[in-house]
Amino acid sequence: MKLKLEKIEELITDLKSYTNSSIKIVKLETVQHTSSIIANMISGLVVGMVIFLFVLFLSLGISIFLSNLFDSYYLGYGSVAGVYLLVGIVFIVGRKKILFNPIRNKIIHSIFQNHVNNE
Repeated sequence: MKLKLEKIEELITDLKSYTNSSIKIVKLETVQHTSSIIANMISGLVVGMVIFLFVLFLSLGISIFLSNLFDSYYLGYGSVAGVYLLVGIVFIVGRKKILFNPIRNKIIHSIFQNHVNNE
Protein backbone atom coordinates (compact mmCIF):
# COMPACT_ATOMS: atom_id res chain seq x y z
CA MET A 1 0.00 0.00 0.00
CA LYS A 2 2.82 2.33 0.88
CA LEU A 3 4.48 1.64 -2.47
CA LYS A 4 1.30 2.57 -4.33
CA LEU A 5 0.98 5.77 -2.31
CA GLU A 6 4.58 6.72 -3.14
CA LYS A 7 3.95 6.01 -6.82
CA ILE A 8 0.83 8.17 -6.75
CA GLU A 9 2.72 11.01 -5.05
CA GLU A 10 5.52 10.70 -7.60
CA LEU A 11 2.95 10.73 -10.39
CA ILE A 12 1.33 13.87 -8.93
CA THR A 13 4.74 15.54 -8.64
CA ASP A 14 5.58 14.65 -12.23
CA LEU A 15 2.18 15.90 -13.38
CA LYS A 16 2.70 19.23 -11.59
CA SER A 17 6.15 19.54 -13.12
CA TYR A 18 4.77 18.74 -16.58
CA THR A 19 1.96 21.28 -16.18
CA ASN A 20 4.38 23.99 -15.03
CA SER A 21 6.71 23.23 -17.93
CA SER A 22 3.81 23.36 -20.39
CA ILE A 23 2.69 26.71 -19.02
CA LYS A 24 6.23 28.10 -19.30
CA ILE A 25 6.48 26.87 -22.90
CA VAL A 26 3.16 28.52 -23.82
CA LYS A 27 4.30 31.78 -22.20
CA LEU A 28 7.62 31.73 -24.06
CA GLU A 29 5.93 30.94 -27.37
CA THR A 30 3.45 33.77 -26.79
CA VAL A 31 6.25 36.23 -26.03
CA GLN A 32 8.20 35.09 -29.09
CA HIS A 33 5.15 35.32 -31.33
CA THR A 34 4.12 38.73 -30.00
CA SER A 35 7.62 40.16 -30.28
CA SER A 36 7.87 38.89 -33.85
CA ILE A 37 4.60 40.60 -34.80
CA ILE A 38 5.62 43.84 -33.08
CA ALA A 39 9.03 43.78 -34.76
CA ASN A 40 7.33 43.34 -38.15
CA MET A 41 5.00 46.24 -37.40
CA ILE A 42 7.81 48.56 -36.29
CA SER A 43 10.01 47.70 -39.27
CA GLY A 44 7.00 48.26 -41.55
CA LEU A 45 6.42 51.67 -39.97
CA VAL A 46 10.07 52.65 -40.41
CA VAL A 47 10.06 51.59 -44.07
CA GLY A 48 6.72 53.37 -44.53
CA MET A 49 8.13 56.59 -43.06
CA VAL A 50 11.18 56.45 -45.33
CA ILE A 51 8.96 55.87 -48.37
CA PHE A 52 6.68 58.71 -47.25
CA LEU A 53 9.59 61.12 -47.01
CA PHE A 54 10.89 59.99 -50.41
CA VAL A 55 7.49 60.53 -52.03
CA LEU A 56 7.10 63.88 -50.26
CA PHE A 57 10.38 65.29 -51.55
CA LEU A 58 9.89 63.73 -54.96
CA SER A 59 6.47 65.40 -55.13
CA LEU A 60 7.95 68.74 -54.15
CA GLY A 61 10.61 68.38 -56.82
CA ILE A 62 8.06 67.45 -59.47
CA SER A 63 5.84 70.33 -58.36
CA ILE A 64 8.68 72.81 -58.71
CA PHE A 65 9.66 71.36 -62.08
CA LEU A 66 6.08 71.59 -63.37
CA SER A 67 5.75 75.11 -61.93
CA ASN A 68 8.78 76.19 -63.95
CA LEU A 69 7.51 74.34 -67.00
CA PHE A 70 4.04 75.94 -66.86
CA ASP A 71 5.31 79.31 -65.54
CA SER A 72 2.70 79.04 -62.81
CA TYR A 73 3.01 77.77 -59.27
CA TYR A 74 -0.70 77.05 -59.20
CA LEU A 75 -0.56 74.74 -62.22
CA GLY A 76 2.60 72.96 -61.02
CA TYR A 77 1.43 72.23 -57.49
CA GLY A 78 -2.18 71.79 -58.64
CA SER A 79 -1.12 69.09 -61.12
CA VAL A 80 0.64 67.10 -58.42
CA ALA A 81 -2.31 67.61 -56.07
CA GLY A 82 -4.64 66.38 -58.82
CA VAL A 83 -2.58 63.21 -59.22
CA TYR A 84 -2.79 62.62 -55.46
CA LEU A 85 -6.53 63.26 -55.58
CA LEU A 86 -6.92 60.60 -58.28
CA VAL A 87 -4.78 58.15 -56.31
CA GLY A 88 -6.85 58.89 -53.19
CA ILE A 89 -10.11 58.26 -55.06
CA VAL A 90 -8.76 54.95 -56.40
CA PHE A 91 -7.82 53.90 -52.86
CA ILE A 92 -11.19 54.95 -51.47
CA VAL A 93 -13.13 53.11 -54.17
CA GLY A 94 -11.00 49.97 -54.06
CA ARG A 95 -9.88 50.02 -50.45
CA LYS A 96 -11.10 46.49 -49.71
CA LYS A 97 -9.36 44.97 -52.70
CA ILE A 98 -6.28 47.20 -52.70
CA LEU A 99 -5.63 47.75 -48.98
CA PHE A 100 -7.80 45.74 -46.61
CA ASN A 101 -7.50 42.23 -48.08
CA PRO A 102 -3.73 42.26 -48.74
CA ILE A 103 -2.97 43.67 -45.29
CA ARG A 104 -5.29 41.16 -43.61
CA ASN A 105 -3.79 38.28 -45.60
CA LYS A 106 -0.25 39.38 -44.74
CA ILE A 107 -1.09 39.49 -41.03
CA ILE A 108 -2.75 36.06 -41.16
CA HIS A 109 0.20 34.65 -43.13
CA SER A 110 2.63 36.13 -40.61
CA ILE A 111 0.75 34.62 -37.67
CA PHE A 112 0.49 31.17 -39.19
CA GLN A 113 4.03 31.25 -40.62
CA ASN A 114 5.38 31.85 -37.11
CA HIS A 115 3.12 29.09 -35.82
CA VAL A 116 4.37 26.61 -38.46
CA ASN A 117 8.01 27.55 -37.81
CA ASN A 118 7.56 26.90 -34.09
CA GLU A 119 6.27 23.37 -34.64
